[in-house]
Amino acid sequence: MRLFFSLILFFGVGTLPQLSAQQSSSLELHLLAGRSDAVWIERDYSMPILESGVVNSGASPTFEFQLRHALPLSEHWRWVNGLVFGVDSYKLNPYVDKDFNRFGSDNSDYFINAGIYHFALLTAMRYDRSFNEKHGFWVQLGLQAAYFVRGYIDIELAALVGNGQVEELFHSELIINDANDIAFAPEIQLAYRRTLGQSRWKLFLGTSVVVSRFESAQGTFQIFGDNEVRSGIMQKRWLKAGLNLGAQYALAKP
Repeated sequence: MRLFFSLILFFGVGTLPQLSAQQSSSLELHLLAGRSDAVWIERDYSMPILESGVVNSGASPTFEFQLRHALPLSEHWRWVNGLVFGVDSYKLNPYVDKDFNRFGSDNSDYFINAGIYHFALLTAMRYDRSFNEKHGFWVQLGLQAAYFVRGYIDIELAALVGNGQVEELFHSELIINDANDIAFAPEIQLAYRRTLGQSRWKLFLGTSVVVSRFESAQGTFQIFGDNEVRSGIMQKRWLKAGLNLGAQYALAKP
């Protein structure tokens, strides 16, 4: 039995890849700046031809900060783990024209609210390839497990009428992660990297995409007219893409 384990150790250790300092483990700081998916709106009324008394949405800013550790498994493969903090937003654009309300003027506005926060754990496999001593790239496929901080967002659009009175024209409520769920989403990343001189530092720039059908927030809205109140529901998905930039520090000297 002792001979058996000795053979395993001999052949196992002998066949492990001998990684150079260039392939040492590293710490990375990432910043993602991009755009997140528009709010999905389901209306309980037919869209008017002239879009009188409506609410629309569009893509909105999103940011993400990541601290990662990349562990070399072979010459080109890395196992990456990290911590994530993300800030997402949503955009609403209500429009209530003078034919829909009795105040004699059009009322419109747009709101971009950045109140959607999440924390996540990340694990990924990365293929890292060098063009030469200074330049290289990587392709990475990972998985994020995220918790969106539960919260409540309220938005109103109102008109100031005679005698200093305020009349509400639009009202929306959005609840973030009402069920306190943990969300899972794949992340795809492509990056170019460059080594700074003979130092342990590398800079990188690339793209990052997170794709998920998880609804980070849900809510309702109402549009108030003279003789009608229009309403519907809203949903915000965890779907975003953007530029990813940052720095990498090798834990062993090159």
